[in-house]
Amino acid sequence: MSADRFEKLKAIAAEAVSISELFKLESNRMDNFVLREGPLRADFSKQAMSEHAKDQLLYLAADCQVEHWRQRFFDGEKINTTEDRAVLHMALRGVGGDEAVRKQVKEMRQKLRAFAEKIRDDGKFKAIVHVGIGGSDLGPRLIADGLAASTKSPFELRFAENVDGASINDALAGLNPKSTLVIVVSKSFTTQETRMNAEAARDWLEKALGKKAGANFIAVTANRRGAESFGVAGDQIFDFWDWVGGRYSVWSAVGLSLQIAFGPDAFDQFLSGAAAMDQHFRDASLGENLPVMMALTGIWNRNVLGYTSVAVIPYARRLRKLSAFLQQLEMESNGKSKTRDGQDTGLTCPIIWGDEGTNGQHAFFQWLHQGTPGAPVDFVAVLKDHEERPAHHNALLANCFAQSEALMIGKPEYVVRDEMIAAGYSQSDMDKLAPQKTFPGNRPSTIITLDELSPFALGHLIALYEHKVFVQGVIWGVNSFDQWGVELGKVLAKSILAEMDGAKGEHDKSTAALIELLSAKSA
Repeated sequence: MSADRFEKLKAIAAEAVSISELFKLESNRMDNFVLREGPLRADFSKQAMSEHAKDQLLYLAADCQVEHWRQRFFDGEKINTTEDRAVLHMALRGVGGDEAVRKQVKEMRQKLRAFAEKIRDDGKFKAIVHVGIGGSDLGPRLIADGLAASTKSPFELRFAENVDGASINDALAGLNPKSTLVIVVSKSFTTQETRMNAEAARDWLEKALGKKAGANFIAVTANRRGAESFGVAGDQIFDFWDWVGGRYSVWSAVGLSLQIAFGPDAFDQFLSGAAAMDQHFRDASLGENLPVMMALTGIWNRNVLGYTSVAVIPYARRLRKLSAFLQQLEMESNGKSKTRDGQDTGLTCPIIWGDEGTNGQHAFFQWLHQGTPGAPVDFVAVLKDHEERPAHHNALLANCFAQSEALMIGKPEYVVRDEMIAAGYSQSDMDKLAPQKTFPGNRPSTIITLDELSPFALGHLIALYEHKVFVQGVIWGVNSFDQWGVELGKVLAKSILAEMDGAKGEHDKSTAALIELLSAKSA
């Protein structure tokens, strides 16, 4: 980040007025802080950011060469420098990639469509069990919920992700092996959790179907040889490539279960929605660019105002996995302490957390309104009622809009005291209770609304957050497309697992005691 620009932003923040005051001072605030692209509208006007601050943030983006890096991204250069890879997930939805990549994608999409249509037409299968973890689970799980808003699936779609045996047990419970299709998704086909769940699912099928079990078992992987050695038939394996990062992979064959469950046409619309956001991100000027504005708002809140976390609250049950999905997308991408050239960074990715509204209002909203330090909020709402319950939908949206307003305006103590006087409280009761009933306000939020939760709009939303992550990674100077931080724990877990079977190892006293405790319980 440009040090001079950062100092200017700090100076602007030191002289800032409240968000409510900004609405009085900036007559064009709604024009300058609301952007729309297709079915998506983002309102940044309730952020604690003046027009002057916004202008300086745009200069910061220019200083950090966001447009240059954006061009490199779309040109397919190897911007994942630590792994010497291009980042081409946009090619999966028809944007970017050279002729060879486009050919690979076209052939795979044709193969996926043909297979999905075959499964849907023959009527043999009634249930799909999708086995994966991380990007091979979070994306498909979120999108499955979202597609269900507009598309009824003839299949029961279940997911198994955790190495905890309850995960695979719950996924298989009550299903008929003969009519169940198991789809194992693993880029490396070596991930421990997925391998163990895949083995359990295979055993379950083989116990009931014997040698015919293979017809019910599919693999999606970048390691075809590994899948074949596991026993998956070659024509039951669907490929994706090392230029597809796991957390960006739902657009690939990783989405096969979605194509079968909801149909290839719905999945193609999902891809089209993302492609439209890709084109907007590529072509729009920085000041009119939705992902850029999302990113700069986050930079302002994190690096200037010092917030440590961001709450993502979808007021749509069918987006209830959005905050979990974004935890991986954002924190695995930009949760880094070293720049691309190995230097120490400043503050990078905040903690991403949240839950669906209105559940959160009865849990953590107390902290959002009156706790310290509070957190900026992304509210995500869908304007169309997909559930044919208009009273419920109106109440849901009323709560969403009210929470955003309440965070901003707060409730000063003098207002509280006036209300208490009118209600007949004594002076001593007012002195005791008024501070407790006071809301500080001036807490920032963004409201993102979708006209409807169509497959197109869903793709639009996910691609928006992907590109936000890219822009923030450029400004922070980190590689957003590797994830070395997940490796150490995996290595140690393998060693400890071997020691549980009798191997020797050395650990700190606490870890050694835990291993001994388990060994004693197992004896």
